[in-house]
Amino acid sequence: MTSGDASKPQRKDISAGAVWLFCGVVALIILGFVIYRAEWLRGELGILESGQNLTLAIALGLMLVTAFQAKDDKWLRYWLLFISFGTFYLLGEEMSWGQHYFGWHVGQFFGLFNDQGETNFHNSTSWLDQKPRAILLFGMILGTIVHPLVKYFRNGRGLFDNPWWLAPTLASLPPVVFSQIGALPERIDKLRVLSFTIGTMYRSSEMEEFFMYIFFITYMLSLRYRMKLKAEGKL
Repeated sequence: MTSGDASKPQRKDISAGAVWLFCGVVALIILGFVIYRAEWLRGELGILESGQNLTLAIALGLMLVTAFQAKDDKWLRYWLLFISFGTFYLLGEEMSWGQHYFGWHVGQFFGLFNDQGETNFHNSTSWLDQKPRAILLFGMILGTIVHPLVKYFRNGRGLFDNPWWLAPTLASLPPVVFSQIGALPERIDKLRVLSFTIGTMYRSSEMEEFFMYIFFITYMLSLRYRMKLKAEGKL
């Protein structure tokens, strides 16, 4: 190793700049579809919905692999299995447990309470849809904005430093920011400050969810990177 390599500071996390760039490129691609092929974004098999499913599947795979590798920390493994279960549930709900791909008819059970005629639970009540999403968003904001700010002003002591793997890092901030940018059209429409609507080009909630699910991937990539550093005694 050369002296130049030895003096190079050890990176403690995945590149936040790379995550910002990735989210920005994805947002520009979606904007391009909004302008030229907005219909491709709509529907259960549209680009946004399919992107959500793919993102959740990747995140779930990372969680399960990481849980298998976390042999020396049982609580970390339990945490990973817990969020894996939640991610699996989210993926199943987003696909209506296969209905969107196989096209079966809603049975009597789901037909009683599902207001969109789909085999899922989140369309039955806000307690299984909007409220869990709000709680998830609140946790993401706490972890990626409030916690790092508190840590900065308290000389390294954040809101929840123990266990070390629980809190996300600033590398997971970009998808949180882009999720809220994506949700702006629908929220502006609800304020009725404009004489026309801007949220009809795509479903803002789907854009919001898409980037929220990207957060799961960045959280896992960051965690895996820090796990590697910790195993090498560099964290």
